[in-house]
Amino acid sequence: MKNIILLSSVIFIQLFAGNHKVDVWKTITIAPNESIDINKVKAPATLEIKNLSDEDIALVSELKILAKISGKSEFKYRLPKKSSLKLENRNTKPVSIYLHYYSSKSIFINNKELR
Repeated sequence: MKNIILLSSVIFIQLFAGNHKVDVWKTITIAPNESIDINKVKAPATLEIKNLSDEDIALVSELKILAKISGKSEFKYRLPKKSSLKLENRNTKPVSIYLHYYSSKSIFINNKELR
């Protein structure tokens, strides 16, 4: 009986362990001439980025996406698995973004895990 309970517990954990979702809302400030690197994602991720500043933010990626996020605008994109994205502030003033990230796995921004 104990073996059946243990076996069913292991099966239950295996079925639902990979189904948790990471849903992060975060405001980030990027200093002048600095950047934010979203390292290669382990699973497809949905990104919503709102530029809260009047200045433009440059987007650098191997993907075919927009080159910049204009001031006071929004960018939505589904980032494929194993892809990366860099947000650069090429201005003399700091810029703020509001990042909404949704995926089945956490991401790394500037080599720090974001959960």
